[in-house]
This record gives sequence, C-alpha cells and structure tokens, in this order.
Amino acid sequence: MKNDVAEISNELKSAFFENAYSPFVILNEKMDFVDVNIAAITALGKCREDFIGKNLLDIFPHLIGTERFESYKEVFHTGVAVGYDLLSFEIDNVEYRWMVRAFKVGDYLGISTQDVSSVGQSIDELKSTQDSLKQVNDNLKKSNKSLEEFSYVAAHDLRAPITNLKSLFEMLAKTGSIPEEASLIVDRMKQVTKVMCDKVRALNHVIALKSNLCQDQETIVFAEVLAKVKAILSEDIIKSRAIIEEDFSSSPTIKYCPVHLESIIQNLLSNALKYRHPNRKPIIKIKVKEVNGKIHLTFRDNGLGFDQSADLKIFGLFKRMHTHVEGLGIGLYIIHSIVTEKGGEIKVKSEVNKGTEFNIRF
Repeated sequence: MKNDVAEISNELKSAFFENAYSPFVILNEKMDFVDVNIAAITALGKCREDFIGKNLLDIFPHLIGTERFESYKEVFHTGVAVGYDLLSFEIDNVEYRWMVRAFKVGDYLGISTQDVSSVGQSIDELKSTQDSLKQVNDNLKKSNKSLEEFSYVAAHDLRAPITNLKSLFEMLAKTGSIPEEASLIVDRMKQVTKVMCDKVRALNHVIALKSNLCQDQETIVFAEVLAKVKAILSEDIIKSRAIIEEDFSSSPTIKYCPVHLESIIQNLLSNALKYRHPNRKPIIKIKVKEVNGKIHLTFRDNGLGFDQSADLKIFGLFKRMHTHVEGLGIGLYIIHSIVTEKGGEIKVKSEVNKGTEFNIRF
C-alpha cells in the first residue's frame, strides 16, 4: 500500500511538473540541467535535448559572475529559497522578463519562473502614456497661463479708451450744445459706456484674483475676519438694521489664505444685505463646523431668494439673480473660483421670498 501511494504521489508530482503553465527546471549541484518541463522548452524555443546535461551558464551565459548565480549555489548549502521579482535578459535578440524563484528539491535545485514580459511591456507603455499626459498637462498649463496674461492685458488696455470715452461724453454734456433730439441718445451712450467700464474693471479684478489663487496659507480666526468685513460693510449693516448671528465655537480657526477667506465672507455678506427682503429685517446666520476633518461654513439669510427650478447658473460670470439693485454678478463667481480651485465645494439652496443658504466645504 505504501509503495502504491508513493508511486501515485511521484506520478502526480511528475505530471504537475511536466504540465505546469510556468517554466520549471531542475539542476544538480554542478548547475547542470537534469530536467525541464514543456513550458520551459516552449518559452525558450528549444528542444529538451538542448538542455539535458548542459550547464546553466551554457544556456544563460549572462549569469557568469553574477550574484544571482552564486545565490543559486548557496541554496544547495542553506536550503533557503531565494526569489527575484523582475529579471530582464536577452536571448537571440529577444528580450525576456521573468519572476524567478530557486529552492531545494531533495538533492537538486528547482527553479520556477513566470514570464512577465507582457506585463513589463504594459508597465512601460503606461509609463510612456503617463509621461505623455504630463507633457500635455504642462503644455495646457502654459497655454492657460498665456491666455490669462492675454486676458489681463486685453482687459487692462481696453479700460483706458473706454474710460476716456466716458469722460468725453460727460464733457460733451456739460457744453450744453447737444440738440434736444440727440440728448436721449447721448444719455443712453453714457449709460452703455459706464456698463462697459464697470465690466472691464470687474474682469481685471477677476483675472487678477484667479492668477493669484495659490498664495501661502496661514491659521486664521473666523471671528476676526468677520469683524473686519462688518467694519467694511458697516454702513449697509446699520442702514438695513441687519441682525448677524455668528457661531464659530465648533471650529474657530482655519488654515487658509487670508485674502481669499475675507473675499468669500465679504461677498456672501454683501449679497445678503444687497438682496434683503423689503418687508422684513435681514437676519443673517453664519456657522462653522468640522465634519470628517473638513471645515464647513454655512451662510444663511432670509432675503429675496431665487427660483432654483429655473436651472440658473448662479456661479456664472456676470450672472445676476435680481436686477433691481446695482451689481455686476461677479461675487459668486469669485467665491466659486476660490473654493473649487483649492479643492473645496460650494452648494446653494434657495426659495423665493424665503431666503438663501450657502454651504461651503473648504
């Protein structure tokens, strides 16, 4: 019975060795080939007779004098297996890449391999693609920088002639020489010129801000920033008798660019005051909390609100929800640009005549 088991066991081992998907070879202590399986023969395009009795260095001369060859011999003495994750060599002008493991098999040395040539090629292709994408990205950054510079120069250069045109209309009006039938046209031209001046000025402001979105950050106290903004908008706050409720107790500070945080809070507070409801006192609630390691700012008012169902692009440049008060529609665009450029997110909920709530995740 024991002999039968041993015989079956040896047959199974032999079948496994011969039919394994990966190349296997067996060497004696002199590093001569004792046996090779079909996968090894197929992988190297040789016959079994080309291996048996030949020395490892005859088939793979690139191993002469290498540390790996010496480590194979060490396996005979120590019995400790060795492995190599990625080996590259060339035979008959064909490059091969293998994962190799050498181990003791009785009185012999067994070497198992795995051909990863296609995997290596895929990795090389991925690296090449990554390098290409990086180059494209660098080129896009350069193009965007050039476009920003062009936009800034164009907006800046347009400002002077438009301002001069506005001044000329004002001088013309003061001469009193405008015929009555032309006065309405001149007044309209003055209004159009003023709008053009305001928009060019706004574009300069937006471009300057967007080109300076990577300033160094520092720890800022929310209450101090809000106090500064309230001082700037004090006239509107007093005039509207606004009530401003603030709660920074959960997270009183943030690491951010001071100029950008001040711009965010000032634009939000300015809009809340500007678009207040005419029949009630403005109540503005500002709260900060930390959620999953991120600072969240909630800014809620009880003003006019707007209809979200209309799918309005509220954060678009020069987009305005209400036109009964002066404004250019750049405040929310600026906020959105600052927040998203730094990896944050801004959401808005609003209802007509009930108010608006902004939620910012920094």
